[in-house]
Amino acid sequence: MPSPARLAVAAFPIALLAALPSAASAQADISAVWSFNGGQVAVQAGASGLQGTIIRATRFADCEHPVGEVMWTGLQPQADGSYWGGHQWFRPSTCEAIPTRGNTAFRVLTGPDGARRLRVCFAAPERPELQPTIAADGSSTGTTAGCQDSDFVAPVGEKPKFREVVKLPAARRCVSRRNFRIRLREPKGDALRSAVVFVNGKRVKAVRGERLTARVDLRGLPKGRYKVKIVAKTVLGRTMRGTRRYRTCTPGDKRPR
Repeated sequence: MPSPARLAVAAFPIALLAALPSAASAQADISAVWSFNGGQVAVQAGASGLQGTIIRATRFADCEHPVGEVMWTGLQPQADGSYWGGHQWFRPSTCEAIPTRGNTAFRVLTGPDGARRLRVCFAAPERPELQPTIAADGSSTGTTAGCQDSDFVAPVGEKPKFREVVKLPAARRCVSRRNFRIRLREPKGDALRSAVVFVNGKRVKAVRGERLTARVDLRGLPKGRYKVKIVAKTVLGRTMRGTRRYRTCTPGDKRPR
């Protein structure tokens, strides 16, 4: 039956019959970050069951799922070890989100090499009578847009440490009153949404998106000592804060800059 709207993803058939995963992992294993179709999605607890949040943008056949979008909702465990939930579909001509989610099945599978993969099988939202299923051997039924596999990236759990995300000039050195650079690193298993820089309590810089290096303009700052504070936030809602004290270099200062 023709479909008025379709999932913005190519309906790739699973050509895995020659190398099917050996068995399903425990249900808890689904709570992780998975590399999904060129991007990454983090599966963790949400308001109504587990949900999948985009932390690296992924593009299916026509439309992009942006960073921060909750692409999967309501993932509930089933008696056979799989999960059922809903996937966000788009109208391909406009990339407008379709309000009704499409029934979707999820299962973590372990391959012959021991690697875990998340298999996801889709049914179109205008076919609510269809519920995809994924058996323990990886075979599926009830799909209208096939299935896709995602590789395991990282666990979801511990908040990244400030020192792992923010790189500041060493505090033992004086710093130029004109040149102060802060570098931000993407944490594994999450992504930075924003960072705000304060100098002596005054907000001087805001960094968003993929601009992970911030040059802070210190012109007008008086000579002497001052405090730099950074507040960084991730896509998954984690906040990291840190401060460091510096002194500005003066003319003739022989210490390294």
